[in-house]
Amino acid sequence: MNDRNSLIFKFVIVFMVISLPLLLLLFFSNSYAMNLVREQVAQTNSSLLSGQMSYIDNKLSEINTYMFRLALQDPAVISLELQPRGSDEYLMTRIAAANTMEKDINYYSELGALFIYSAKTKDLVMTRATGSQIPQKEDFLHEWLRNEGQYLDQGDGWRTIKVANIPCVIHVVKSGQSLYVGSIIPIQSLAAPSNKVPLVADEQIIFFSDQAEPLTATNISPVYLQQLTSKILKTDKAFHTVEIPNKYLLVTNRSQVSNMVMTVLLPEKSVYKQLSLLQKLIYFLPFVIGCFLIINLVLLKKIVLNPILRVIRAMRRIQEGDLTYRMPPSHSKELAVLSETFNTMSAEISSLKINVYEEHIKTQQAEIKHLQLQINPHFLLNSLNIAYNLIATKKSELAQKMMVHLMHYFRSMIRSPQKMVTIREEMKHIDHYLQIHKMRFPLHFDYTIEMDEHVGELLIPSLIFQPFVENAIIHGMVMQEEGFHLKISCYEEQAGNSRGFWIQIADNGNGFSEQALRKFVTSGQAFEDAGNLGIHNVKQRLQAYYANEARLMIGNGLEKGAVVRLFMPKK
Repeated sequence: MNDRNSLIFKFVIVFMVISLPLLLLLFFSNSYAMNLVREQVAQTNSSLLSGQMSYIDNKLSEINTYMFRLALQDPAVISLELQPRGSDEYLMTRIAAANTMEKDINYYSELGALFIYSAKTKDLVMTRATGSQIPQKEDFLHEWLRNEGQYLDQGDGWRTIKVANIPCVIHVVKSGQSLYVGSIIPIQSLAAPSNKVPLVADEQIIFFSDQAEPLTATNISPVYLQQLTSKILKTDKAFHTVEIPNKYLLVTNRSQVSNMVMTVLLPEKSVYKQLSLLQKLIYFLPFVIGCFLIINLVLLKKIVLNPILRVIRAMRRIQEGDLTYRMPPSHSKELAVLSETFNTMSAEISSLKINVYEEHIKTQQAEIKHLQLQINPHFLLNSLNIAYNLIATKKSELAQKMMVHLMHYFRSMIRSPQKMVTIREEMKHIDHYLQIHKMRFPLHFDYTIEMDEHVGELLIPSLIFQPFVENAIIHGMVMQEEGFHLKISCYEEQAGNSRGFWIQIADNGNGFSEQALRKFVTSGQAFEDAGNLGIHNVKQRLQAYYANEARLMIGNGLEKGAVVRLFMPKK
């Protein structure tokens, strides 16, 4: 039975058709709510970052304004470029410029150091803020000025730098032809106000350079940090989701006056904290629906399917021939009526089958009797005529042999009707028939019978293949130089799922005409001969004895002659 046509399959499909849209609607609502919450949280954090970054940009712009005022308006700085290095005036001017920077640096708490650099004399004047972590040695600054000197005239704003492994931003403005005023600010001092912002668990505010290099401390492992930095470099979106390894909401904001990027990493579980109950319900709901489906299937099987299966089993018992089987009574009113009706029909079928079987037996016996009485008068007269001529010519031994074959042949034909005979007995009967024909046509007819030894005792319906032997002689025999040869073979073979044997009748005569073969395909009868039952009657008998297990095939040989093959299962 096709599972798709079963009641359980159809019930599950109907249940899923009803449940799935509800689940999909629930999932869609949850997804929409999650996206809405995520966007709102992202907008809130984006506004927070924008405010913090605006504060930092204002501070950097304020310091940048001071640097321009110092570079373009301070007399000591302006005079420093005009005095020759090593002179007393240059020394006094240098001291004055350093005092000015030392006085002004305290007004800007974010500053780590101020410096004046002369590209012409390679002289560097630097002032550090109180408590600054910027090293007193100026080697790092000389190295940066040598490496990045080509950027000094470009005025490209604040740029990130590491001073003694301390992330900082540095900016240089030009004063005169070869003099530069610069400032160094530790990023930690710029990020100090953002550190005071209250954060939820596992939330982090991290500063990055425009090359996605982290500028503030973070507890993210290097492997996941690399994934995070690649995300920052590849996208310009204000916020998106990252997995490092847990899911985080990443919100970014870029500085307008520097190459810094400020980010917030917020765990998604914190974002969806208010939706946790709805999410749990959604994840739990399929389990509830599955349990409900199982309970419904169990009830459906107990109330509906089991009684139907009992009816199916009862029908199969009847189909298998057990007409005595009766269905037990049912507690359900409808099924009780069905059981009672089935039992009544089963009793009627049993009675009808007995009557049909008895009629069938009578019909089969009548057919066999009819076959036995179908003695061809021409065959009998010709045989007696040959016997008379043999006696007249004093060939008494041949005449006796002819009479013996006739006696055995007609004894088999008029014996009491038997349903089944052994293949060996049937082959002996056919041998007597063919011996008579061989004596009639000694120069033009010959035959051979081949039979596997172990199939001789198998049972077949009597006279089942004699019509084919008769038809081969009547319709196929021709007078030719090599003579007419008939070969009968019987051998065991596997045919499909049935184990049985083949009987083959082959000759070298005229063979079947195209019209006869077409007629066999359409009607099952290849000959119109009143003297025998024909192929149609043989097929009916095969159907009666073997149902659909027997097979009958007719055709022509490779060169000439007719071939009839008959397969019958073992009985």
